[in-house]
Amino acid sequence: MEPVKVLVVDDHPLFRRGIAAVLASQEGVKIVGEASDGAEAVKKAVELAPDVVLMDLNMPRFTGLEATQVLQTKMPQLNILVLTISENEADLFAAMKFGAKGYLLKDTQPEELLHGIFHIAQGGVIVSPVMATKLLAEFKELEANVKQAVAPAEAVLSPREGEVLQLVAQGATNKDIAFALFISENTVKTHLRNIMDKLHLANRSEAAAYAVKKGLA
Repeated sequence: MEPVKVLVVDDHPLFRRGIAAVLASQEGVKIVGEASDGAEAVKKAVELAPDVVLMDLNMPRFTGLEATQVLQTKMPQLNILVLTISENEADLFAAMKFGAKGYLLKDTQPEELLHGIFHIAQGGVIVSPVMATKLLAEFKELEANVKQAVAPAEAVLSPREGEVLQLVAQGATNKDIAFALFISENTVKTHLRNIMDKLHLANRSEAAAYAVKKGLA
């Protein structure tokens, strides 16, 4: 099995090099490069084609959010895992909107970070428990406003689509879902496309957040 290629992006050299050193010592991970800001992250991601980009948010010249948005346009297959000190809900929502597959805080334990890297490299979505709680709280506040818009879409989900959405909420990858439901990965992708169309969701991250809000996790 090929190691997961990781690009580490952070404007603080000591933290960046420390994270890179910790990850480089782990089996199954290969550090392919480092970047000190968003502009350099975009350049190196295009050059090095990593599987996962560990992206800080608050950086000079070009922020992590800006870099995430650009990279998801240039390289939509790229898996971006935000690693930040920001517990601001707006940053979480923006990161997910721009296509990030994960959002972890910098006080995350090394083994949890490693799990997050492997998880999103396999097509999963991961959010720090602290931020997941805030995400749920925000959705509850918005529930009254979106209920009318969402209810008709919910009614037309097929039983199979409901099963797929539940597994997405549990953090399953497309491969995991295919195995659990005895279907092909292409069929899983088709169901996910239909779910996102029916629920008016932009990407897998929003689908996972929606499913968690509905108590499917």
